[in-house]
Amino acid sequence: SRFSTGDRVNSHLYSRWLEGEPAADEPAWCIGMPLPGGLAEYMIIHEDSAVKAPDNMTDEEASTLPIAALTAWYSLMDIGNLQPGQTVLVQGTGGVSVFAAQIAHAYGARVIATSSNDANLERIKSLGADEGINYKKYPEWERKVLEMTDGKGADVTIDVAGGNGINQSIAATKVAGTIAQVLFLTGQTAQLDLMPLIFRQTKIRGIAVAPRSSFDRMNPFLNKHNIKPVIEQVYSFNEAVEAFRHLSRGAFGKIVIRISD
Repeated sequence: SRFSTGDRVNSHLYSRWLEGEPAADEPAWCIGMPLPGGLAEYMIIHEDSAVKAPDNMTDEEASTLPIAALTAWYSLMDIGNLQPGQTVLVQGTGGVSVFAAQIAHAYGARVIATSSNDANLERIKSLGADEGINYKKYPEWERKVLEMTDGKGADVTIDVAGGNGINQSIAATKVAGTIAQVLFLTGQTAQLDLMPLIFRQTKIRGIAVAPRSSFDRMNPFLNKHNIKPVIEQVYSFNEAVEAFRHLSRGAFGKIVIRISD
């Protein structure tokens, strides 16, 4: 067995995606939809769908890892092939972006964050971001990224905005760099300007979390570097509806529902 009685474990979102590239039917085996989810007192899962939880985290902290943290890790390490000293651009201060800033900083990368809120920029800088750009003050924020990187751009960009902003992400990413397309907060469709994409030879990769093997590598890294998830609020099980309302309004970091005290 991969575990012993009493071990604390994380469930893995894609219950059958263990390593390598995903299969075409991977979403059919996704915990939460269509399979029963984790908002329950008890779960029965195959040991292959579980990962040992970090020792340095509480249950609430560890519960935040299976999607946001793993998406950030996979985007940076497996897809972006991040190296110490490189530059990472993260958009916003939601769960994926905050984890990406923490992980990239711990790995020795430089982090540039964007947000419309100066207070949130200061908070993410306290967690590892080196510079912040308020995109409301600087609508052409890609120019600021280039200015901060001596015209080169970021090696890896974590794009959560989607929409036509993808063109700004391309401009802000170095030649032959990687854009991890994680979300589409401003829109699922985009009018893509192909000329810059082609001549900058940018790689855009859609990210839908990661295989379990990536999870197996991430948790020891989080343990080693004592990275703690940022939780904005913990709700009780009876407050689950309000927790989802909070999530829809947006949060700095993560929202957690505690099943029992």
